[in-house]
Amino acid sequence: MKLNNKGFTVVELLASFILTMIIVVFLFEIVLELRNVYINETVRTDTKNKNAIVSNTINRIFADEAITNASCTGSSCTITIASDTAHPKTISVSGNTVTIDKQKVVYSDKVKLENINLTKIGPTATDITADNTIIKIGYKIKSADLNKDIDFNFIYTYLS
Repeated sequence: MKLNNKGFTVVELLASFILTMIIVVFLFEIVLELRNVYINETVRTDTKNKNAIVSNTINRIFADEAITNASCTGSSCTITIASDTAHPKTISVSGNTVTIDKQKVVYSDKVKLENINLTKIGPTATDITADNTIIKIGYKIKSADLNKDIDFNFIYTYLS
C-alpha cells in the first residue's frame, strides 16, 4: 500500500509560519528605524535652516549698527542695538523663539532653546563696542526627535 503525501505536516506549517513571522518582525523594525531617521533629519534640517536665518540677520544688523547694551538673564537673553532711527533694535531669545527687531524666527514646537548665554570678551568689560571686542550669543537646541543636541553659536568681533 502506497501513501499519497501531497500535504504539509503540522511541524512544517509551524516552522514556515515562525520563519515568516521572524522576517516580518525584522522588516517592521527596519521601517520604524527609517521613520526615526527621517524625523531626526527633518528636525535637524529645519533647525539648521532657522539657525542660518538668525545668523545672517544678526550679522547684517551688527555690521550696520553699534551695540549699546547686552545682557542675559536665566532663560532669556536680550541685546539692544543702537539705530539711526529713534527706535533701537533688539535681539531676544526665549522659549523656542528668536526675535530680531520685528522679525521672529520660531523653531518647531518640538524644539526647546536652552542654556542661552551671551559672552563679552574685550579690552574692557564695560565698553562692548571697543576694538577687538568679541560678542558670542549661544544656545543649545534640544528635542526628543534629535539624536544629538545642536549648539548654535554666533560670534561677532569688532575691528576698526
